[in-house]
Amino acid sequence: MLIWRNEAIRTIFVTPGRDLVSDEAQALRKEFQSWSGQRAERLVLDLARVQAIDPAGLETILALYNWLRAIGGELVIENASAELKSFFQLMRGDGRLTISGTGWPGSKDRA
Repeated sequence: MLIWRNEAIRTIFVTPGRDLVSDEAQALRKEFQSWSGQRAERLVLDLARVQAIDPAGLETILALYNWLRAIGGELVIENASAELKSFFQLMRGDGRLTISGTGWPGSKDRA
């Protein structure tokens, strides 16, 4: 799993290394718990390497979404499959969820 933070824009970028199933979901949840004391306006979840998400993975994504919604932040889903995009569109609700396909920021944004 790749995790990168850009403090200047208060954004956390996460790319799971494989399908977001039990083991990977638990690893992401552990990381997420360490962020709970930090200010983040946006979390970018890049699903480029994810083909499948099991219930544990969905629960972790929902927990991230609810945490961000509670602090006024936004969850951005990048590079999701068509099936996952459909699911996330159903989640939009009253929170801030963006479904995109742009991937990671360019190197100029990493300064």
